[in-house]
Amino acid sequence: MKNIAQNNQAANAILIASIFILLYWNFAHNIDVYKYAVVGALYEMTSLLVVAATFILPVIILIVAFINKFRINNKYYIALCLLALTIILLLTVYN
Repeated sequence: MKNIAQNNQAANAILIASIFILLYWNFAHNIDVYKYAVVGALYEMTSLLVVAATFILPVIILIVAFINKFRINNKYYIALCLLALTIILLLTVYN
């Protein structure tokens, strides 16, 4: 876990994943995904994976932070804030 905490490549991957998750939910709730059959099918196939990632990634980031006494790459904190924003949006605005 200590290698993951300071690994810049892992931090970039988690940051990009959290940005993708935020954009995914914004597009899914603001655009009619069922207007086109292909887009609706892609949404249906990926929604469960994105829901799981939305709630599992913050837990993983917090576990890594606790193990390393919060001495982790700053990109993890940015990703955690983006995921918290996504969860708040999902539970309040998009509900």
